[in-house]
Amino acid sequence: MKHISLSLTLLTACFLSTAIAFDKVKPQLELQEIQELIGQWKGVGQLKRGSTTGGWIEESLWEWKFGKQESVLVYKSPKGKFVKELKVSFENETYIARGLNADGEKIELQGSRDDSGKLVLVNAEPTLPSRISFRTVAAGKRMVVSFERKISDALYTRLGEVGATRKGSMFGKGVKEVVCIVSGGKGTMPVSFDGKTYYVCCTGCRDYFNENAAEIVAEYNSQQKK
Repeated sequence: MKHISLSLTLLTACFLSTAIAFDKVKPQLELQEIQELIGQWKGVGQLKRGSTTGGWIEESLWEWKFGKQESVLVYKSPKGKFVKELKVSFENETYIARGLNADGEKIELQGSRDDSGKLVLVNAEPTLPSRISFRTVAAGKRMVVSFERKISDALYTRLGEVGATRKGSMFGKGVKEVVCIVSGGKGTMPVSFDGKTYYVCCTGCRDYFNENAAEIVAEYNSQQKK
């Protein structure tokens, strides 16, 4: 009897430990609010709006990264003209983006979403860019990224702007979007568990699903019953 009791205690402790670990890495609500940026993007950069002089092609990727204690959104643009990578977290009521600019210098920007939903991040240091803004248009199928240089306490001047299209977007075809089972974003990649197919929005969510499929599916099913 004692052996059975001990086994049940161990199983309960193991279950609670797994549940706690699962809770710790769930996406923060504030990060979920900007997860519409997630996806692969390809677009045209312009130094001056409306002019092709000095233009360039730029590809980028937004995805989730899940750690033991926190989750972050990662922006990667290996050949980006102004920024190579940013890891965006939400700390002390502020979005914080840490990463590397195109010259390989470490940068840190802080900011918030404005009334239109645009994410605006400001760099307090002299490294460039001084300000970056991300916004989506066309029902999330287009992303506009603006890079700026600070010229005074209140004024900024344009460094460049990238207008990108989400890879795989199908304009005007009325495609019904599916939901990412991990983050609740737009599901674009199929994953499977116990003979059923679900969808995730990025490789970060895919890897997290593959490691925690049973817990995620169980929570998803419980949510569907509410």
